[in-house]
Amino acid sequence: MTNIIQIIEDLLQNPVFIIPMMVAMITQGIKGLIRSIQERKFLWRAFFEWGGMPSSHSALVVSLSLIIGIKEGFNSTIYILSMFFAGIVIADAIGVRLATEEQAKVINKIIQKEIKNPELKEIYLKESIGHTPIEAITGGIIGLILTHFIYYGFFVK
Repeated sequence: MTNIIQIIEDLLQNPVFIIPMMVAMITQGIKGLIRSIQERKFLWRAFFEWGGMPSSHSALVVSLSLIIGIKEGFNSTIYILSMFFAGIVIADAIGVRLATEEQAKVINKIIQKEIKNPELKEIYLKESIGHTPIEAITGGIIGLILTHFIYYGFFVK
């Protein structure tokens, strides 16, 4: 049991773990606020949605890559690996998930307009799944800025 407690304590003091998590949570909070302002009412669900402005996935993977580069060196194998990982996550958010979002919108319209079966009419596919390039880029920029601020503001003595 002591080993688990020690592992958790070590993780919570490790900037490579804690900073990207903080960045993702802050970015998700920004997204929730933006959606609440757009809808002119406070939306709890908006703080937990995928898709939309800004991309917390992009913010997290950019933050992770940056902090690994700072801690391990920008020429290290793990940094290079993290850059490829970040590229895949961001490309997926923009490409595959955005295409899935567009398909969900079309399917929802077809169900509502063309399907007569009442059971099928109740089906509604989630439409906010992916990111536009600007949402992903904005998330990445937030990831860069927050990582620098948090690391140099709180972890460097």
